[in-house]
Amino acid sequence: MNKKISAIIILVAVILLGAFYFASNKKNQNSDAAKDQVMVQDKNEKRNYIDIESREAYELVMNNPAVIIVDVSPRFDKGHLPGAINYYVGDGSLDKAIPNFDKNATYLVYCHVDSASIPGAKKLAEAGFPNVYRLKENYPAWIEGGYPIEVEIKAVGKYAGNALASRSFLDGKFTHKVVAKIADPAPSKFYEGWLVKGTSFFSTGKMMKEGDTYILNFNEAKDSRDYKKIVITEETEAQGLDGKPEAHVLEGEFE
Repeated sequence: MNKKISAIIILVAVILLGAFYFASNKKNQNSDAAKDQVMVQDKNEKRNYIDIESREAYELVMNNPAVIIVDVSPRFDKGHLPGAINYYVGDGSLDKAIPNFDKNATYLVYCHVDSASIPGAKKLAEAGFPNVYRLKENYPAWIEGGYPIEVEIKAVGKYAGNALASRSFLDGKFTHKVVAKIADPAPSKFYEGWLVKGTSFFSTGKMMKEGDTYILNFNEAKDSRDYKKIVITEETEAQGLDGKPEAHVLEGEFE
């Protein structure tokens, strides 16, 4: 009798151990499968768009002028990549614009922070756009690299008009340009450009008329990116470039 009871106990123990082993093995298999699925998802997500450094982004834009640059930030008017279009990701503007985008085009997406540029790039990729790049470390990295940026400058006081100002610092050369849509200056007057930092400022020269716009081109072998404010003034011709700004016509500032 005791032998039968012992045999039954051993049999039950074996069955329980077998069931436990099967359940544990199944759980591990499910866990491994889940991990594999996450890895595949992560891998696929990384392939949805391509992160590139600022240097690569600059080369991409320079080598392919047809690249569409999408700024998804709310601070577009503080400065942006040349030629960029602005659709803020946070207010639904990008979602509304995406259906009108060309899926055959190449896109470079950026913002000032990852929390906007990553969702922005994902939205394009998930909508079926195959050629989407994201500027890694965003606008600050582009500025740090000295690559071209531009900002709109606007009329002040009694004056009307606007202008687009750009700057860059590449290969030891600071380049600054202003293209203005403004009326001709008063008789015996001319327009002059200035860069300002606090109470310090210097002239970037006389603006020249080309067609219906006024153009200023300034270059120097010194990094003047810390002079962020741009001013266009109306000066008296008789006094020439005397280093003393007169009436402010346009003002703006790089962030």
